[in-house]
Amino acid sequence: MTSSLFFLILKGAFLFYFFSASSAELITALPGQPSNISFKQYSGYIVTDAQQGRALFYYFVEAATDPLSRPLTLWFNGGPGCSSLGFGAFMEHGPFRPTDDGLLMKNKHSWNLESNMLYVESPIGVGFSYSNTSSNYILWNDTLTAEDNLKFIVNWLDEFPIYKDSDLYLTGESYAGHYVPQLAALFLEYNKMPNIRPIKLKAIAIGNPLLDLDISVNNEDYLWSHGAISDEALKLQKTVCNQSRILRESLSGNVSKECIYVSDRVDEEIGDDVDYSDILLPMCLSSGTTQQFKVKEEQTSNMQVKLFRRGSIGDACLPDRILSYLNSPEVQKSLHTYIANLSAFHWNFCDGPLKYQRQSLAINLIPLLSQIIKSGGIPIFLFSGDQDFKIPLTQTRIIANMLAKDLKLVPLTNYGTWYDNKQGLFTRFYQ
Repeated sequence: MTSSLFFLILKGAFLFYFFSASSAELITALPGQPSNISFKQYSGYIVTDAQQGRALFYYFVEAATDPLSRPLTLWFNGGPGCSSLGFGAFMEHGPFRPTDDGLLMKNKHSWNLESNMLYVESPIGVGFSYSNTSSNYILWNDTLTAEDNLKFIVNWLDEFPIYKDSDLYLTGESYAGHYVPQLAALFLEYNKMPNIRPIKLKAIAIGNPLLDLDISVNNEDYLWSHGAISDEALKLQKTVCNQSRILRESLSGNVSKECIYVSDRVDEEIGDDVDYSDILLPMCLSSGTTQQFKVKEEQTSNMQVKLFRRGSIGDACLPDRILSYLNSPEVQKSLHTYIANLSAFHWNFCDGPLKYQRQSLAINLIPLLSQIIKSGGIPIFLFSGDQDFKIPLTQTRIIANMLAKDLKLVPLTNYGTWYDNKQGLFTRFYQ
């Protein structure tokens, strides 16, 4: 057993003492947050398996106005094995972002302006979430993730019963293209059980999602059209080895020489200073975290583990500030992690002890999305940032068109710009 895994188990045993009967934890104030905050925040643990000692950490932000009339949005980041607290809450659409001086500033685009936001560090081994059973970290997969997440939301709603009648939106990005559809399917099955209060799943939304390994990750056309690779590299990817083949071979543990050659050629042309989540984002020259987001610096056999992780958004140095903030003992205490005095623990965006089963990454989720729309009548929103080339918008568009064709959907609108105030998005809606 590695020392890091041993420490996680020790940490889990320590935490489980406090959370064997989980309770909602009100955050009085996060260190450095602005003073004029009207909404409530909660964080803590929800036990998903008392026998094995599993608990998932959550951060819950009530809507800024009239929370009981607002929906509940559950958010997952991908990985598999990356933090929704670090990425979703503090980097993307939570209420605050850390500043250079260690304080927090308001995020004017926070999703809690419209919805109650529930961020979950899932699965176990991610961020502050844990298991006391060491084999959980080695044998984990999509099925177990979905089952644990179902237990989480059922138990969380018991802790927050005033939200049991709220419309629930199930959302996430990247490898959450696996988490979200499989959890949605479990919700639909759960709602068929007798003598339960149904979960009011309203819709699901997934961004730059991994849905099918043979489609989602092929980025050669995107890279070439953005000038990131040469004509020769494009031809090599088209005729010798594309990204999906590289990943499939990686899953089998036997990467061919021709795929290694093509991968090295593409990586060399892209260079070391490009963020795979944002092709236009400059480097943070003082960064101590940038390297963990770079696929090309991993061993090829482990490439799939980090492909679906997310880097920074718009601000190249934001990951450094988040890392520093969430490793502050004062911050960890305010978040009710109860590990502020365990100095050996280091919160990180992705690099926990979890070893996700490789077979899960090859699952094709497109048929399940079709089934959810057909049998459950649940609307699905696919969205993509246009600068992310790990799972580029070109591939998400292909999958959206496949779903529309399979379900015989017709477009409600012409393709074009949809405006929210003055913010324009290119979109098309189907029915």
